[in-house]
Amino acid sequence: MLQVISSAWALLLGMGLLMVGNGMQSTLLGVRGQIENFGTFEMSVVISAYFIGFLGGSRMAPNLIRRVGHVRVFAALASLISAVMILYPTLVNPWVWVFGRILIGFCFSAVFVTAESWLNDAASNENRGQALSIYMIVQTA
Repeated sequence: MLQVISSAWALLLGMGLLMVGNGMQSTLLGVRGQIENFGTFEMSVVISAYFIGFLGGSRMAPNLIRRVGHVRVFAALASLISAVMILYPTLVNPWVWVFGRILIGFCFSAVFVTAESWLNDAASNENRGQALSIYMIVQTA
């Protein structure tokens, strides 16, 4: 198990930090939307837009990984996620937030595919279960 953690600690740390941000994002956007007096319909579209992007990310990620590799895809998507999250407080418009949520949904879906593919490539048949179980613990913690 230590071999799995030592070979994938950067990936696990990155996923842990991304999951903290993802968990806070929906809650904070809902609160901020209410402060900005967005309507109920607008906020429901904003929050559900994440899942529209989520559908596309899982389809595009394998092509991106084949083209440039796990590390570059993970880094680019994580950077894009943080850039969009930084834009939410500066661009207070529900339709801009919808676009941002679609983009973040795409990126998170592709990050999940990238991380799991990366772990599967790095793990052997003997320790694949341990690697994926540690990944799931980090993701749900």
